[in-house]
Amino acid sequence: MISKKKAIDELPVLEEASKINNGYISKSQRATKHILNHFYSTVDNSEFYDLAEAILTEIEDPKDIVRAAEAASKRQPGGAFYRAKLWAKISYLLESNKKEANSEFRALCQLVDLHPNQAKGYINQGKAIEIVENSGITTNHLREAPLTLFQYAQRQKEKAGEYLIEAAKILEQDSSLSPTKIHQKWCQKNGGIKANLDIIKPSDWWAFGHPKWRKDEDFPGSIPGEIYANALYYFSPKTGIAVDAMAGSGMFKRVYDDRERWQKDSNFDLSIYLFDLNPCRDFIQKHDARKPLPIKADWIFIDPPYFGQSNHLFSGDLATARDYTEYLELLKEVILALTDSLLPNGKLCIFLPKWSGLKPEDPNYDVPADAYSIAINAGLHWIDAAFVSRARQQEPGSAMKNNVAKRDRRMRSDTCVLNIFEKLGV
Repeated sequence: MISKKKAIDELPVLEEASKINNGYISKSQRATKHILNHFYSTVDNSEFYDLAEAILTEIEDPKDIVRAAEAASKRQPGGAFYRAKLWAKISYLLESNKKEANSEFRALCQLVDLHPNQAKGYINQGKAIEIVENSGITTNHLREAPLTLFQYAQRQKEKAGEYLIEAAKILEQDSSLSPTKIHQKWCQKNGGIKANLDIIKPSDWWAFGHPKWRKDEDFPGSIPGEIYANALYYFSPKTGIAVDAMAGSGMFKRVYDDRERWQKDSNFDLSIYLFDLNPCRDFIQKHDARKPLPIKADWIFIDPPYFGQSNHLFSGDLATARDYTEYLELLKEVILALTDSLLPNGKLCIFLPKWSGLKPEDPNYDVPADAYSIAINAGLHWIDAAFVSRARQQEPGSAMKNNVAKRDRRMRSDTCVLNIFEKLGV
């Protein structure tokens, strides 16, 4: 374990010939180099915490700090906590030169390939953490909290600090609670906008204006977690094996682990597995969905890349298919492989939207209907469907697109279809 003082006192003696800008390296420059080198290579959590604190107190170059902030974000535990604090420090450093602050801030964000709005969110999180520290409440448990908790706090805006103070007190009593459980306790005590709306829908029209499980910031796309909750509630067995074969960021696991919020009296006890062609979480196994799964499942869910809409987000063959014929051939391989992976009476859920080109002369493709035909020809039996709003008419910047759609008399695609199929017992 290395203390902040030792991070400075134990600097290696550099050779006299070592120079920066034709001058000798100063003590502060040696300190910065030493701290950062150790910070990037440290493995021990306690040492990581101490070095992060040393960066907060000893380093003043915004470029060094922003690189450290984004390096910290890859650590768990502690990454979300220190990224927020480091970005907050950057904001204070930039305040000293307000005339150039905006351009310098954008340059720093570009340096680490981060959108300025995300960076501003981390700054707000960091300032909320400072409120907790100034209140005298220990932040030991907050330091080890995942990013989700700080995102919840950020959404409280002017109450973000108050939120984290409450979270710190809750974690002091039970450090095992998830961010969602903590948020539930906050909402129960303080009230929450739409906090008590029922997750499970009573009909086949599913609209989620305020998703409770939001997409991860480090992943380009994710459907609302409520879709998984409803698909599990209505179509999966209470026990058995459930699979997300195109797991993306792992939203399926987040929703299932949080099942007390939606399972009502069902008491689900499933064994869940997540697979993806390019896993981005350690709990997701690498697998090409065009091949049968390594296990047989009672329930399988897929949210494939959407034709004509995903090539800028993902790199797989489905996302980058050259034309619709190629897309359907690839989708057929997937459906056939997953049909083979189902146990008797197992269910396959396929979540897809239709495709409407932007130009009046572009064709429309009924992707859900074509996927339906593939599944039926694969020997599956259709049992039900649900229709899910994509809320595209309410997206920022949609007013112009909506007007163009009406002018050209060409409806925008705003609905996904969840088709559910069953492999009849054999």
